[in-house]
Amino acid sequence: MADNDMDSPDPPSAKAITALLREARSLSRRAYKLGGTAATVDDTTTQQLAAAACTSMEQLVHHLTALERQLQRHEKAAIRGEAKGKLRPRHRPGSDRSQG
Repeated sequence: MADNDMDSPDPPSAKAITALLREARSLSRRAYKLGGTAATVDDTTTQQLAAAACTSMEQLVHHLTALERQLQRHEKAAIRGEAKGKLRPRHRPGSDRSQG
């Protein structure tokens, strides 16, 4: 990878974020199960590491969810912006300003 690629990474696509979020949710469920199993082991380090994995996955899911919502808002705003540029006011019958 070239250095200039690292300077300005392309923003992730909505499709990529959705795929990451799906995987992160799956891993989060597995980490939660792992934490439950680790709780039965009489080793505090194992319990702490499993709890840290669960917390990290929850944070990742939260981050990706926020990122997905942000992308959706930007896409909707862009669509609204395009639509505003294409719409022209229409003349409605009976609404002539010179009358009245």
